[in-house]
Amino acid sequence: MPRWILAVVLIGAAGVLPAPSTADAQDKTLVDCLNEAVRSCDADFEGNDVYMAAVRGYCYMIRGTICYASKEVQ
Repeated sequence: MPRWILAVVLIGAAGVLPAPSTADAQDKTLVDCLNEAVRSCDADFEGNDVYMAAVRGYCYMIRGTICYASKEVQ
């Protein structure tokens, strides 16, 4: 019985493994989106204090994600 349970667990674990795909480093879409997000956020939220740096950080994440998601859908 323990060997049977081990076999079922191993087969299930093998089924959960992701299929091989192209590496993210080869896809320039994400890099282009993040570069555009950094340029636009830096222009929109200028300043050097702590709060503006935090706002720019969130802006990078939000605009970069929106850009990447919209290009993936097309």
